[in-house]
Parts: sequence; C-alpha cells; structure tokens
Amino acid sequence: MMNSPAPRAADAQALADATRLAAEVLAPNATAHDASGTFPLASLRAIAAAGLLGMAIARDYGGLDLAYLTQAHVFAALAEGDLTSAFIASQHQACTTLVSSSSDEAQRARWLPGLADGTLHGGNGFNFLNFPPERAPMRAEPVVGGYRWRGALPWVTAAHHADLLVAGAVLPDGLQILAAIPLRERLASNDPTISVEAPMDLVALAASDTTVVHCADHFVAAADVLLGPGPNLLKSTARGATSYVPTAMTLGHARHCLHVIEDAAAHKGGTNTTMATWLRGEIAQFDADLTAALQVSDFDQAPILRGRGNALAARAAHLALIASGGTGYRRDQLAQRLYREAGFFSVWSASGAVIPETLTHLLDFGPAHAETVG
Repeated sequence: MMNSPAPRAADAQALADATRLAAEVLAPNATAHDASGTFPLASLRAIAAAGLLGMAIARDYGGLDLAYLTQAHVFAALAEGDLTSAFIASQHQACTTLVSSSSDEAQRARWLPGLADGTLHGGNGFNFLNFPPERAPMRAEPVVGGYRWRGALPWVTAAHHADLLVAGAVLPDGLQILAAIPLRERLASNDPTISVEAPMDLVALAASDTTVVHCADHFVAAADVLLGPGPNLLKSTARGATSYVPTAMTLGHARHCLHVIEDAAAHKGGTNTTMATWLRGEIAQFDADLTAALQVSDFDQAPILRGRGNALAARAAHLALIASGGTGYRRDQLAQRLYREAGFFSVWSASGAVIPETLTHLLDFGPAHAETVG
C-alpha cells in the first residue's frame, strides 16, 4: 500500500467526501442512534458509497489506496460528525488491513473487493492475543486440515453485521494465528459451534453492536488462516495508518466539541470565548504534530500522540459541557453525548505505553510520576 504524503486527486476527493458526509449525514443522526442504540446502517452505507471503507485497500482490489496522512484526516472528519459511525468504519479498516497483509492471494481476492465497496462488512476479534495459552480467551488446537477454536472473542464491533471476522487465537505452544471466519454465513447456517451475544450496554457508542463471539470446538480450515502461526502477529504486521486512527478520531471529537463552544461564544461570549480560543489553539497544534508524524511515517510517535489525543478529547468535552450549561446535561443534548464519548478513548486499546502519556497530558503529571501510576 502506498504511504507517500504527496497529494493526489483521490486523496483530496476522499477528504472532501468525508467532510461532507460528516456534516450532512453523520452528525444529524448521531444523537438519535446514541439514544436508541440502533446500528447506524444508513451512515455506514453513505461512507461505503463514497469508497471510504476501502481507503486502505489497494486499487487492484477496488480500493482507494490513500496516503496514510489522508486516511488519518478522513477518520478525523468522520469522527467530527459521529464517533460511533467512525469507530465502526475503523474496525472495518483494521480488518481490511490484515487481509491485505496476508500472502494468500485467494483470500485477498475473496474478501477485499467486497470490503472495498462496502457490499461486505468486516469486523475483528483479536483482543488479548498476546496472552499465554493458559490465559488466552480464544485458543486453537491443531487438527487434521485446520484448527479447533475454543473460547471467546471479546469486544467484536458490528458483530451481528459482519460478513467477515478476522479473528485471533493462541496455539498450545504460544504461537498465534489470525484467520478469516465468514461470520454471517456461519450464523445463517445455524452452526452450533459459533455464537454471538447480544450487543453490550455501553455508556457510549452503544449503537456500535459491540459484543462477544463464542467458539465451541469451531473448525477453522488451514486455508482460512491469513497470518501465522507465529509470534506477535499484530506487532510484526505493518498496519500503517491504523496506528494513528484512534488518535485522528480524538482530533475529530475535539473539533466537534469546539463547535459547541464556539456556538455558545457567539451567543453568550464571556468565558465561552476564552474556552473557544484556548481549544482552537490546542487543536491546531495537535493537528500539526499529527500531520508532521504521518508525513514521515513516524509510527514510533503513535503512543505519545495517542495519549495527547485522549487528554485533548477529555478536556474538550468537559469544556463543551460547561459551555452548554445545565441544558447540556439533558439526555437529548449534544454536549452530554460528547462528554460520555470522550471517556471511550481512555479505554479503547489503552496499552501500557499510552496510559502514562494520557496521564501526563490529562493530569499534568510529569513522565516519571505517570510511570508509577497504576
């Protein structure tokens, strides 16, 4: 996949489409989806129609193959409209990235065209893949022709809507495999060895259909293994802009908060103007630093910028709530949703490297102090 920062027509069009969709489709429906918990299918179809579900897929398979920087900016724009829809799209992209990383041309040809145009939806389930065999929630036992999977895949997003689930399991010797499971097909066939729980009742992003997939001696053919067996598959796989997707979405979320504060400043002035000025500067600096890292494909900066982004989203949401006053605490108001959503960033793939950075910027702890927390 290309990763040049040089602008192309496709990159400019994708960012323009994302910005338009965020304003015209995603944002107007976000609070309703949040309140009802209804999966935002119309929003995702609009994202797919613009080709944005295939922005990390090679053009040979119908994707856009956008620059890493553009991918990050697109996710920032989508999150500015609706964090739930952007998050679901990000999980789809993580799935496509792993399929693209496979050396199996048959699997790439089977899945990537549909994932690129949105006729197929992808999800992933590989949390805790680095756990030892005795603690891994999903384990696989080699058998003739493939593997028997036993256990649970927690935190699978869009689980009831996923055609493809890229899932991870740990073998008895500690090595890992990542496999392509045709989830919708297996569920439609009433396969008793695989099941999906009801969506989790989350504080925010409840419409994302995030839940647990269970396998009970579920057979996965060797031909469906995308990567492995091997150690540290997720670390050894080049995932490109995926490293910066959550960070980009904190940027978009902070911008959404800024709109709330700017509206209050325009109507009431005073402290709202001060808050808007401060947050506008913070967002501009963060955007510049994120852009600089991606322009040189500096993925080592990912944990640092992710921590900064987490803190920025939390502070921005708190300011938006203050600017909205008591009305903003009503369930049907935007400010309270943004406030709840900001907390999601602190638990989404919050690795040991990210947590100290989040504390450093959120609580003004020094790095040495942050390392001792927890």
